[in-house]
Amino acid sequence: MNCEHFGICGGCTNIQDYSTQLQTKHNLTLQEFQSFLDTKSKNFQYPTNPLAIEVFASPQEGFRARAEFRFSHTFQNKSGLDFAMNAFGYNHRVPIKKCPILLPTLQDIMPLLLHYLNTYDLLNHKLYACNLLSSLQNEVIITLVYHKSLDSHWESLALKIQKELEYTLNTNIHIIGRSKNHKHILSNDIICEHLTLFANTPKERTYTFFKQESRFCQPNPFINTQMLEFIVSALSSIYTPQTPCDMLELYCGSGNFTIPLASIFRHIFATEVVKSAITLLQKNMAKNNIENIIPARLNAFESIQALRKECVFFRLKNIDLDAFAFDCVLIDPPRSGVGEEEVLYFLQNFNTIIYVSCNPHTLLNDLRILSQSHYVMQFGLFDQFPHTYHRECIVILRKSNKIL
Repeated sequence: MNCEHFGICGGCTNIQDYSTQLQTKHNLTLQEFQSFLDTKSKNFQYPTNPLAIEVFASPQEGFRARAEFRFSHTFQNKSGLDFAMNAFGYNHRVPIKKCPILLPTLQDIMPLLLHYLNTYDLLNHKLYACNLLSSLQNEVIITLVYHKSLDSHWESLALKIQKELEYTLNTNIHIIGRSKNHKHILSNDIICEHLTLFANTPKERTYTFFKQESRFCQPNPFINTQMLEFIVSALSSIYTPQTPCDMLELYCGSGNFTIPLASIFRHIFATEVVKSAITLLQKNMAKNNIENIIPARLNAFESIQALRKECVFFRLKNIDLDAFAFDCVLIDPPRSGVGEEEVLYFLQNFNTIIYVSCNPHTLLNDLRILSQSHYVMQFGLFDQFPHTYHRECIVILRKSNKIL
């Protein structure tokens, strides 16, 4: 990657050439998960042995749709600001002029935004951080985080800068100011992302997703598209319109996986503990004209309690849990993984398990229990964060069919 800060900025920690990075990640994953890929030793009725890990590469530059920057004073002018990141291997900040891993629109915004911040004291006074969020359609949210209260004078000036940036870049831009316990939205805190799956094939379909400031969303839309295609293809090979069954999704968020999978299942019972994420999921459902997703605000343990009839939740008063015929479960846990044996043993009740993992180490631990009842049907390694050591994995597991 051609970046003047490469090896200096701590945002990119893997400075090997990209093909070497990808091969190293592949080799390490093969080594760690070898026992789960060796289907023959488990006597399962599955044709491939050992199972191959499918590797999905990212663009090397211009792939990241969000960024979080701090600020440092410029060396030439102590009253001016530079974007800053933690230094590579050190606990101090280094100034950043550009960031080639960001989507091109965000790269274009950085110098212009910095010019305005350094021009107006009202904008840079007690400015702590800047967060950027973009869609592939070049709609951008700029969040400026302050250690001071923001007033109408700040809002007027920020609105002026927003309009000037929009005019200069021919891009829809929304500036948000954050201070303690306050959020100042000048125009909008939600943008639209259009993702096309299976482009230029008979299966091509475009989905619209709302992305909200401060809410989690997939940072690499190119890898996200491949993740969605991987799961949709795997499940389409298992389930057909003639198999009317339902799916349970735990940690559904705002519906990144839920929305494309709705066409495969009769119903999806999608649970998520964050209320604002459920609200965004409902917006995504309406935008994509989907009516067979039933969202509920529950955490993983509450979902299990409800489905086992161990606890009655007022939040489910209008949902008939007995009407579901679950065959598949999708789980996308945090970096800590599932961990709890009670949840893992509950997952064993489903014929198909889709496990989306952002941490191979916790995935490895959870598979030790899930592999007691299921075998790995497909394993995908997704390079969500090039130039780092991060690995994103998706494992499709099927209930064991042992030969008697």
